[in-house]
Amino acid sequence: MDRMEEGKKRVAATVNALGLFCPIPIVRLKLELEKLTSKQIVEILADDPAFPEDLITWCKETKNRLLSVSQKDDNTFVAYVEKA
Repeated sequence: MDRMEEGKKRVAATVNALGLFCPIPIVRLKLELEKLTSKQIVEILADDPAFPEDLITWCKETKNRLLSVSQKDDNTFVAYVEKA
């Protein structure tokens, strides 16, 4: 079941990639997106410092849409990706 998140994004799934490093957060995101249909949104949590750059590049290469990526006070990242 989809749920509403901050900023009114309808989130279909959440990937917790905290404590994991490249390439695992992107691999986990890819596997979760494979379960969804076009236009559904995945929230991903990560703390790998390279995550934002990796995510931007991956989204460009795969045509999935990066809706947002932000860093919280505890140095974790929260990103929202819409499946192509």
